[in-house]
Amino acid sequence: MEGYGGIFLRSIRDLLRWVVLREVLMTGIPLMLIWIVLASMGWEKMLGITSEIIGWIPFSIVRADGAMFILFFVWAIAVLVSFSFITAIIAPIFFKRIKKSYYYYSFISLLFLSAAWAWVFVANWHIFKTAISDRLLLWLPFQTVAEGSAWLLNFYLFYSLYILSLYLVLSIYRKNFLYKIKEIEYPDLEWSDEKIEGKHSFIAIRDAFIYIVMSILLFPLLFVPFVNILIQLFLWAWLYRDANFIGTCKLICTEREFYDLKEHRFTIWSIAFFASILNFIPILNMFTPFFAQIMAFHWIMQERK
Repeated sequence: MEGYGGIFLRSIRDLLRWVVLREVLMTGIPLMLIWIVLASMGWEKMLGITSEIIGWIPFSIVRADGAMFILFFVWAIAVLVSFSFITAIIAPIFFKRIKKSYYYYSFISLLFLSAAWAWVFVANWHIFKTAISDRLLLWLPFQTVAEGSAWLLNFYLFYSLYILSLYLVLSIYRKNFLYKIKEIEYPDLEWSDEKIEGKHSFIAIRDAFIYIVMSILLFPLLFVPFVNILIQLFLWAWLYRDANFIGTCKLICTEREFYDLKEHRFTIWSIAFFASILNFIPILNMFTPFFAQIMAFHWIMQERK
């Protein structure tokens, strides 16, 4: 039986097939453009709200959280710059060899560089925090720090809405998306005729609503460094776990298979958590909901055999 590492690699391979990648880009890019337009239209009003919220928070917490946000953007820039630098060196030398595997190279490289830079920043967190929070931000008046934090909070809110919209669109059109994977990997697979209890569209909307409610309730914790990352990972994993599993099972599982697989809660959560990590990685974040759906599909197919 194929291990989880094999499922991960197959999911990357399928995600990067052009017939699948085209669907991802045709969904992700238009949604991104829509949210850029909406963000530009509502930026000032939202900024007024987030600035008011920031004003209620003690300055020491604002400084610490500001340092965390700044380091996150520095980390994202470091990942992209190092990826561009390495690609500029490798591409001219090995272009003919990596031409057919360029998408694989990009995916794996971004994963590796993200992990490497994350380790550098986490291992030296105290040094960076002291330099930014206790020195750089102290040179600025409180209003400037608050406005900067409010601006970053605005970005986070609109980005979360973008991820949520990707999730909902994929949930609605998951059958069309998974059909392309089925035709490539499982050509003999037939969609299940059994009706599993509960409507997937209701489950997707329900989880989206719960995600929004939990985001509001846990909002104060988003200002605590590192805790905010764990909270966001949990919220995204919550969003993915049921929709991917139940949505896929409704297409290919019998009722008995569904209830047997439902007992593998740890695996279902693990897939959701791993996929959620990709939401933090530049470029790859556009692929996250699709990658999570493909991984769930391959895992279910493996367990059914």
